[in-house]
Amino acid sequence: MKKFILVNIPSAEDAYHNFSDFVAIPLPIGILTIASVLEKIGYDVKILDADAENLSAEQTLDRIVQETPDYVGSTTMTAPMNITGNFYSQLKKRLPGVMVIVGGVHVSAVPELTLKQFAEIDICVIGEGDETIEELMPALEKNSELESIKGIAFRKNDLVIVTVRRPPVKNLEKTLIPAYHLIKFELYRSYGWNKWVNGYRAPLGVVFTGRGCIGKCNFCAAHSVFGRGIRFFPIDRIKSEIDLFVNTYKIRVLYFQDDTFTVNRKLVHQICDYLIEKKYNHRLEIMVSSRVDTVHTPTLKKMRQAGIRWICFGVESGNQRILDSISKGITIEQIKNAFHKANDAGLYVAGNYMIGHLGETWETAMDTIQLACKLKQDYASFAIALPFPGSELYEYCLRNDIDLPPWNGFGSVNTPPIPLNTSLGIDDLTRLRSIAVNSFFKRPSYIFRMLKKFNAHAVVTDFLKMYFAIQKEKKAGRF
Repeated sequence: MKKFILVNIPSAEDAYHNFSDFVAIPLPIGILTIASVLEKIGYDVKILDADAENLSAEQTLDRIVQETPDYVGSTTMTAPMNITGNFYSQLKKRLPGVMVIVGGVHVSAVPELTLKQFAEIDICVIGEGDETIEELMPALEKNSELESIKGIAFRKNDLVIVTVRRPPVKNLEKTLIPAYHLIKFELYRSYGWNKWVNGYRAPLGVVFTGRGCIGKCNFCAAHSVFGRGIRFFPIDRIKSEIDLFVNTYKIRVLYFQDDTFTVNRKLVHQICDYLIEKKYNHRLEIMVSSRVDTVHTPTLKKMRQAGIRWICFGVESGNQRILDSISKGITIEQIKNAFHKANDAGLYVAGNYMIGHLGETWETAMDTIQLACKLKQDYASFAIALPFPGSELYEYCLRNDIDLPPWNGFGSVNTPPIPLNTSLGIDDLTRLRSIAVNSFFKRPSYIFRMLKKFNAHAVVTDFLKMYFAIQKEKKAGRF
C-alpha cells in the first residue's frame, strides 16, 4: 500500500504574528475531503496539519521524511505560495523521489503560472478534486498518459500542459464525508470572540451544506474552485456529519462554513428542526455566514431556537456606488434591515467590511466606517481589498498595469496594502484601517454593551490582549 501524506504547510505565524491567538484554527476540509477519496481507492493516508500542531517548517519536514511517503499534497492559497514552494523544494532535497500534488484556489486560478514559478510542484489539481484525484492516482501508478484526465496541469517535455477543466461535482450525494478520523479535534478552535459567550472556542466542527456561492463579487476567487452558482448536499448527509461531530468527536462549537447559509430556506429549516429534535441546540454554540439579501425573519428566529448564536454578514462597503461597482448585489437599506432582523431574532451579529475597493476614495471608505459604527453589531472585521488571482479584480489589475507584489504580499493582516486607486496609497489605506478599528472598538457605548451582553472577564481579557498585540505589530512596522 503506497503512502500519501496530505500536509497543511505551516504559515500561520508568518500570516498573523501577534494576532495568531485571535484567529481560528479551522479544520482542513480540503485535504480531509481528498483523504477520504484516497483511502477509498487503497492508499495509506496521513494528515499532517502543521499549524494546528504548532510545528515549524523544519519539524514538519522531519515528520514527513520519517514516513517516506510516495506522494505529498496540500491545498494552497495565494499568500503562502512562496512558503509552499520553498517547503517543497526543501522536501525534494531530502526525498528526491516524492511526487508533489497541489490543489486549492490559487493553483486553480493560475495553474500554468504555478508550474512555471514552482519547479518543485509536479501536478496541479484544478477545481474540485474529488473526481480528479480518483482518476489521477491510478494513471500515475500505471505511468499512463495524463492528457485525458480533466482538471489538472503537469509538465511534459519541459512544457506545461493544462487539460480541459473538469466541471464541478454535479451530484454532491456521491461525495464522501471528509476523513475526520485522521485529525485530532482538540487542536482546532473557532475565533477568539467565540469565548465571549460561554468561555470556550473548541473543540470545533465544520459543516458545509453546499458548494459554491450565488455572489458575483469582483474581489472573490472562490469560483476558480467551485464554479458559478451553488449546489447542496442532501439533508441526510448533513445530519450524519452533525451526528458524527457531536457524538464521536464531542465538539462544542459548530460552524456552518457556507458563504451564504441562508440562501436555501427549506434546507435551513430542515437543519434547524434536526438540531432541535436531537437537542443539539442545548449542547452547541453554532455560527453561520450569510448575505443580507437572503434573510427572512421567521427563518432567523428558527435558527436562534436551533442553537445558532452568531451570524456574520458580508457587508463590504457602506457606500452604494462602491457596492454596485464591486457587483455585491445588495443595498444599504438591505444591510440595515438584515442587521435589524438578526438582532430582533436574538442572534449575535458580526459584519465583515472591506476598504480600498476599486473606485474607493477617502470619503467612500469613511462611509463604510460610519455605517459599521451605526449598525447594531457585536463584532466587526476590517480588511483591505486584495486582487486575488482568479478574481475579476486581479484581471483588472493585469489589464491596467497595476503593480502587484510577490505572492507573499497578498496577506490580509500583516502585509502592506495593495493600492488599487491612485487617490489612496499604502499609507492612506493603512491609516483608514486603523481609523476603522479604533472608531468601532473604542466607542464607550460599544464597550459597555459588550460587557453587559457577554462574559465581562472574557471581553476585557480579549480587548487587553488585542491592544498589546496591536502595539507589538505597530512596533514591528506591520500595522
